[in-house]
Amino acid sequence: MKTLEAEYTAGGKSFKMSAKDPETISFPIAPGIEPEAEVHYGENGKLLVEAWQAGRYELKTASGRLLRAQAPALPPPLEISGPWELRFPPNWGAPERVALDKLISWSEHGDPGVKYFSGQATCTKTITVPGEMIGKDRRITLDLGKVQVIAKVKLNGKDLGILWKPPYRLDVTRALRAGGNTLEISVANLWINRMIGDEQLPEDSDRNPDGTLKAWPRWVQEGKPSPSGRFTFTSWRLWKRGEAPVESGLLGPVMLRVSALSSVGT
Repeated sequence: MKTLEAEYTAGGKSFKMSAKDPETISFPIAPGIEPEAEVHYGENGKLLVEAWQAGRYELKTASGRLLRAQAPALPPPLEISGPWELRFPPNWGAPERVALDKLISWSEHGDPGVKYFSGQATCTKTITVPGEMIGKDRRITLDLGKVQVIAKVKLNGKDLGILWKPPYRLDVTRALRAGGNTLEISVANLWINRMIGDEQLPEDSDRNPDGTLKAWPRWVQEGKPSPSGRFTFTSWRLWKRGEAPVESGLLGPVMLRVSALSSVGT
């Protein structure tokens, strides 16, 4: 089995990461470290400093020219905590609605229909945004924290797109308003959990001792539901009864972060 081991430096600190084939490895700027500012071009083509910390920033070009920007004081990040409502599609084993006191992995829920759910479910919440977060020359970013695996975001009914890899962040400046806001985050996980859950149910096909299929069952050929109540069918069983389901859903923490957009000058 191949193993990738990497060492890198970010924020003045050294980090090590490793992964084994076929695992996926990602390299954040630095675990627990957020950038104070970034430099990019605005819609008008002018150079801007986007800053999450107040202060005076200096940039030196390749030609040696010194540029400056001043970032004002900003409100702190707003954590979207507390209860969430989780909605599931019908006829997939999970209840229609579940109330969560806080964000957890679906695999940790006490209801087997939630624990072994695979598919797309939606977290909804009404959030109250203080007026001081909204302002000219500001950008507000929604940070979903940790997601397993893919998230689609709607804010006040506006579709803001799909996030499929870290960091799970997007610009919500134009969709967010002071006061009450309706946030919907639909998350799709992997098939693993539903297949592990189905292994808790009676067998519905004739198989060899190693789990391979002897013959296609009639109910599959006729397009009918499994007589044992299983939701999935596969000719090769990759997971067994008693295996732990994997992390799924919106895990957070979910945050709103404010940055200031400052013009660069000499």
